[in-house]
Amino acid sequence: MTRTMSISGGINTYSFNDDRYDSGAPPKGRKVYFLNDNGYEIDRETAREYFKPNEVLTVEEIYVGRSSSQVEFSEHPGKRFNTVMFADVQLPE
Repeated sequence: MTRTMSISGGINTYSFNDDRYDSGAPPKGRKVYFLNDNGYEIDRETAREYFKPNEVLTVEEIYVGRSSSQVEFSEHPGKRFNTVMFADVQLPE
């Protein structure tokens, strides 16, 4: 199974202090790619209207909820997608 994207640094939407989840560093600029897998079929159908499988995208913000999280991309401002449909790009060390 492919590991899904990290939600570290996303806005903790169930916190009253707008804390960052698991880190103080915002995720803006992080690179992820579209898995075209995981989550609900209706969510994948919507995502396929915007992305091709393995397409690399730039994170604008992550919104971490109690039971699910959403990601917004620089390429599609104002649109949010379930984070389980994406994986982090592993850069060579």
